[in-house]
Amino acid sequence: MSTKKTKSDHTYDVLIVGAGPAGSSAAKELVKNGYRVLVVERKRLPRYKICSGLIVERSLDLLEEYFGNPPEEVFSEPRFPKGARLCLAGDKFTDVPTEKSQGLCVWRSDFDHWLIQQSGADVMDEHQVVGVSQTDEKVRVGILKRDGETIEIEASYVIGADGGGSSVRRLVDPVIKKKIHWVTFVQRYCHGTIPLEPEYFYAFFDPSLIGFYNWLNFKDDYLVYGIGAPKGTSVTPYLENLTEYLKKTFGMQIDEVVRRTGCVATDMGLNDNFVLGLDRVLLAGEAAGFMNGLGEGISSALATGHIVAQAIHQAETASEEALPIYCELAKPEQELTTLSWEMVNALLGRGFLDQPVAVAQTFPTERSR
Repeated sequence: MSTKKTKSDHTYDVLIVGAGPAGSSAAKELVKNGYRVLVVERKRLPRYKICSGLIVERSLDLLEEYFGNPPEEVFSEPRFPKGARLCLAGDKFTDVPTEKSQGLCVWRSDFDHWLIQQSGADVMDEHQVVGVSQTDEKVRVGILKRDGETIEIEASYVIGADGGGSSVRRLVDPVIKKKIHWVTFVQRYCHGTIPLEPEYFYAFFDPSLIGFYNWLNFKDDYLVYGIGAPKGTSVTPYLENLTEYLKKTFGMQIDEVVRRTGCVATDMGLNDNFVLGLDRVLLAGEAAGFMNGLGEGISSALATGHIVAQAIHQAETASEEALPIYCELAKPEQELTTLSWEMVNALLGRGFLDQPVAVAQTFPTERSR
């Protein structure tokens, strides 16, 4: 592949959609190997991401291998979390075993922004992909600019790393949407207190809770808690249900609800329903279905971003097709994802997420971080 030599600024070797860990990991590996890479991000950077910000276990190893140590400004307190605690009933906790004694805790806005800056790729934020068409040798991508103008970018490959609601996946395979079920996650940032150790991430599965997934964690001076809502219902009763449970069971006191944020996710990883791409358009991270049990996605995003970049490089070096190589290289990651959900089901022991769920509603964010 000819790299660094293009006819115009609208021609790249690889166009990546999404500036999260998957897109950043792919971009960094490709740039390292001499490819001209453009990353297109729909939101303004640094952009908010609903996430606990916990980087533990395998994510730490991958982060060190691919990017090195993050700078001070990306961290939130407690900076060194000890892991996760599950509450299956009442107020009794079970600690989730971890290989490392401590992890890291970050603000995803700052962390993701740092990752993409390390990649060395060209970046267009506030640009939205509105069309994808392929030939045997190229992919043409229609992009809506922030000023309302539409431009066309040509690339040899496109990587969709734009999350569970991937526009790239929808554009290249509209039928796949019918095979995916959705869930809405919503959380509150609060000022308040609760007598729990702030160094842990807490997940609650008491039978009295009506949400299928309920959690709580601490970030700087915020107490953060949230729920996963089932199909066709308002999320408010589920938030109130968790609020009452935390007050009565653990003595939580809320002084102020500062903001409410939300996102959507798919059940692709849970159901072994991975979609790795079509021809020259490849998918990575949650766009492809890679999200681990209880919603951990940073490790699989870093891993699959790196893998898809390796697949493209191998394909170009050997004059072969990239997708079959990617499918083969990604098999271990698919197995890890499936195993993580099997472990969650076995641990909870009551048909966790057996029934499909769908989007109830989504909410705008109120903080850039």
